[in-house]
Amino acid sequence: MLLTITLRNALDRNLRAFLAVARSGNLTAAADMIGLTQPALTKTIRKLELDFGARLFDRTTRGMVLTPAGTLLLERSQLIEMHYKHGKEEIRLLKTESLDEFRIAAGIAYHAAIAPDLVRKLSVEFPSTRFVLEFKVANHALPKLISGDLDLVLGALQMTPSEGIDAEPILRVDITAFACRDSALGQAESTSRAGFARKTSPAALAGKKWIVYQRDPVMAGRLRSYCAEYLLPEPQIVMEIDSLHASFRAARGTDYLTAAASLLRQTAEETGLVMLDLERRIWHFESGASYRRSLRNFPIMKRALEIVRDLANEFQPNHSLRL
Repeated sequence: MLLTITLRNALDRNLRAFLAVARSGNLTAAADMIGLTQPALTKTIRKLELDFGARLFDRTTRGMVLTPAGTLLLERSQLIEMHYKHGKEEIRLLKTESLDEFRIAAGIAYHAAIAPDLVRKLSVEFPSTRFVLEFKVANHALPKLISGDLDLVLGALQMTPSEGIDAEPILRVDITAFACRDSALGQAESTSRAGFARKTSPAALAGKKWIVYQRDPVMAGRLRSYCAEYLLPEPQIVMEIDSLHASFRAARGTDYLTAAASLLRQTAEETGLVMLDLERRIWHFESGASYRRSLRNFPIMKRALEIVRDLANEFQPNHSLRL
């Protein structure tokens, strides 16, 4: 039987108690989270199990582990919690059109120019709002978007947006290789640009050492798949760096390669790297803006989306293909 609960009691004691235990896996920690004593919390969970006629947790030496019934209830409870929070945002729109804080997470294609320019422009137009910008890949940022800890995520789009989330395509992001301008591959690329139209063969990447962006766990896997497809040795990853700019600087003056979005070509060149014109890019994906549906009518969200589109169009002609 599916959980049915009205919006009015969506965050009542039972729901909050269940979510706290499910998320912490520990009665003591859960009791502290919601301000109950452990005996009171235990009693609440037992009452819930009686109400549903099913055991929600297995009590083990490792803590409280969800049963199949508990897993189903967790899924429904999280949706109730989400819709309650989103409803509060929409109701707030009836009273005010301003936000005290606007929190943005930007992925690999937006680091260098689009995201910083976005917050700069928004801060001028909405001077009473405080802006927070963090660099985070979309897969890590989306849970925080759903929970309300972020307001806008710029990055790879999911095939099917999560419930309560709207997504708008902005860019097709191409991931390619960058090399130091003075390296053999960098000099070959410069010669090609000077008039000898020649793309870099995947075979030219064989045996190269790589610096990868640590925040994107997909990067190393895609690079390995690319090499395997062209029967190249597995790439040697010698550094994982938690900053794209730092990875560019680390590659400067070496024969190391790094992988990044072609959109970052100008930034890379300013650091002393060149983008390799590969016969086929390492991979590509659809990228855009994701945001809670409850915020779509806020003026600041509408304006943020307009600015992102405009900035993408400015960079698009020399980089990825506009969707």
